[in-house]
Amino acid sequence: MGNDQKKPSQSNQSQYHPDIVVVSENKTQPNPEDESLNKLKFVPLFYPILKKSIDLKEDDDLYLMTPDRLVKLADLLKDHLSICAFNVTKDQEALSTEIKHLNFVVDLLMQNYLEKQKKYAKYCEQMKTVNDLNVSVKKIRRNMDEILPMIKSINEFLPEQDRLEEFSFR
Repeated sequence: MGNDQKKPSQSNQSQYHPDIVVVSENKTQPNPEDESLNKLKFVPLFYPILKKSIDLKEDDDLYLMTPDRLVKLADLLKDHLSICAFNVTKDQEALSTEIKHLNFVVDLLMQNYLEKQKKYAKYCEQMKTVNDLNVSVKKIRRNMDEILPMIKSINEFLPEQDRLEEFSFR
């Protein structure tokens, strides 16, 4: 198996040591063109983040903890978790109160917005009415501008006592 145990020679050594093993060197050289071996040469080495954690042995004190210590540890953990739960409850109550306040403010803003929207819609309706009246007045003015010269010419054909006063639109 590649492990050869040398037997002590009687001339050089006087004692035999069964714990000493001599390993002979490999006589065959690896093929330099072997792809797998070439790839393995270029694989980077990865070291652990905590170098000493590999060499540490498990602490036997962990297995020697008494029930009293475990109960004390559990009580401390319970107290810590109850304090954390109390703090979380207070924070949740504060958030809930703040959310209710924000909902109230948003409702007020929405009501204000709706009132302004209704006023704006009313103003738009009034502007539409004003624009319609403006169009009607312009139409009447054009018609009057067409009719006035005709009235003037008809009025000139009438006798002096039957004539009407001259009409001015402006």
